[in-house]
Amino acid sequence: MNIFSLSIRCLARKRVRTILLFCIVFLASGFIYAGWACRSASVQTQTEGKRAIGASFRLEENEANRHVRSSEAIKKIGDSANGSADGTHVEQLESGDWMIWHDNSFETLQMDDILTLASQDGIAEYNITTVNTVVNAVNFMRIEDPDMEQFGEGNWVSLRGNQEMRLDMDVQSGNIEVREGRMIAEDDKDVCVISRELADLNGLKLGDTLEFNKRSEPETATVCQAEIIGIYETIYKMTPVMYGDSYRSENVIFTDLRFPEKAEGHENDPLYQYATFWVENVDEYDTIKEQMKQADIDWNRYDFLDNTGMSDTVASNFGDMETMSTVILVLVICSSVVILFLVCLFWLGNRVHEIGVLLAMGKRKSMIVMQMLLEGILIGSIAFGLATFCAPAISENVADYLVGYELEQQETEKNAEQGIKLYLEDDTEVVGVQVAVTGEVILLSVCSVLGIIVAAVLFSCVSVAVKKPQEILSRMS
Repeated sequence: MNIFSLSIRCLARKRVRTILLFCIVFLASGFIYAGWACRSASVQTQTEGKRAIGASFRLEENEANRHVRSSEAIKKIGDSANGSADGTHVEQLESGDWMIWHDNSFETLQMDDILTLASQDGIAEYNITTVNTVVNAVNFMRIEDPDMEQFGEGNWVSLRGNQEMRLDMDVQSGNIEVREGRMIAEDDKDVCVISRELADLNGLKLGDTLEFNKRSEPETATVCQAEIIGIYETIYKMTPVMYGDSYRSENVIFTDLRFPEKAEGHENDPLYQYATFWVENVDEYDTIKEQMKQADIDWNRYDFLDNTGMSDTVASNFGDMETMSTVILVLVICSSVVILFLVCLFWLGNRVHEIGVLLAMGKRKSMIVMQMLLEGILIGSIAFGLATFCAPAISENVADYLVGYELEQQETEKNAEQGIKLYLEDDTEVVGVQVAVTGEVILLSVCSVLGIIVAAVLFSCVSVAVKKPQEILSRMS
């Protein structure tokens, strides 16, 4: 009788053990499937009464290309020479050190490229956002932390220009809300929206005028004025882009798109940091994305990002899902190995007579271990096959639980701190989780389950492998 036939007979004869091992492997396989599948799950949301805010793309500068362009410009200027080229400037200081800097024309997104992408079919609207521009506040005082070292800062604040303020990332994410007046629209000029804290500190109200000028020349630089048309309240503190009170949430002043460059003393030399594009039909999201990538612009200059944190597919808002899925995988694999090991060890103790008979018949211990291993693989194959049919349902339920847990955690964070994490809007709800049981997931699950069975059986058979045949046969009496 060959080892395969012998294994089948043993499984059929010891039904209780077979059913128990089958259940253990089936449950382990289901959760292993879920663990691997949830690592790449996407979370679907829906915003009641509004367009899907997530169908968006963001254009920003590519850092690697920035270094390439800088190196090329320096070569044009020449080694050991002062000069300028393509927005790059090189100057030797009196100390002998060399200073290299770039003006706005070098750093900014190109307006022609932005308009090219905005004109693509399927784009509903777009927004342009400037870099947070630090300027000197002339006729009002900023908010300062008295316990914080200012590192030589003056009375500086940050200006952030938007083509449409309602499309700013902090407005979209719900970090701020305009409670008085209105937001800035595309046609506005020389206007601003300030924080409630800044208004209260300086006794400012709608219709008042704020004055700004270049921070490096506060005494002599031209003063620019902006009318206050709105006052916002901070719901969750905005992420400061740099250290210092100039960038703190209360000192961020929203303006029309072109005002920061004037206040900075660089009129007609804007510095656009982001351009965000929203698609009209969410179902055509991927198609429009590929279409936009074919647009005739210098793509080497940019990074083109989707799911910017305001996405209808907001898996990025649930960054802990991958971590939690990994934890599930580790726990399931480790616990399955331990449980199977204990079960196999228990039944090996009850199979001393069988093992002794096989040894007496001249079977080698390696063949006996192979039979045990084959029995485990046969049970595992059937259990894994059945788990494969159940995997999508199990994976979706596990993913739903993880998303629910993550939402609870986010809500706890929102209540416990004035966080800077990007949360779903109040009228946005999770309506489903897409979990794909792909070929890669199946392959990874097969390897995981096979590894569990092999490890458990081999560990449990150590007691057989280390004992001499005489010791095993003596236990039969």
